[in-house]
Amino acid sequence: MKTAIKSFSPAFLAMLIIMPVSHASANYVTAGSQLIVKTSVAEVIGVREIESGKLEQGIRKSKAALAKTSTVSLRKPLLDNLCVAHLAINDMEQANQYCQAAVNTGKASAISYNNRAVMHYVLGNFAASLEDLDAASSQGRFQNLVAANLKIVKQQNIQGKEYGLVSEEDSSLIAYMDR
Repeated sequence: MKTAIKSFSPAFLAMLIIMPVSHASANYVTAGSQLIVKTSVAEVIGVREIESGKLEQGIRKSKAALAKTSTVSLRKPLLDNLCVAHLAINDMEQANQYCQAAVNTGKASAISYNNRAVMHYVLGNFAASLEDLDAASSQGRFQNLVAANLKIVKQQNIQGKEYGLVSEEDSSLIAYMDR
């Protein structure tokens, strides 16, 4: 799957928007069909760099901080941020590693499940994406974000089945700089 990054302002990289742009799916996607991932709400090392679009620097700092801590409550936001950053640079192997770890480390959060759901969506695994979004919705936080993503993934899942669409579609990752 091909991805492109487009940044809008220097404020904060709080969300990535995933929007299918392939010819096959363009007929079924509206302007509002955008999946959103979110960095952690915790102020941890590397988050500001990731949010400002300095992804490599943010990844480096976050990895260094992650290596120095074994405290679950400090590891979880670092893992969430690394998940988002690797999605942004289209390193799906690393994104998978960090998204999985964020969900499996300590008490999973709505952000962790939501971000992993978007990763599954990008990889074309709509069933896993729906499962994670259902888990995120049961967390009670960020419900507007999760509900919007759930609606889009359900719609894409249904349309994919109805029209026999292949999940090998191009995606555009758009970084919105707003916390």
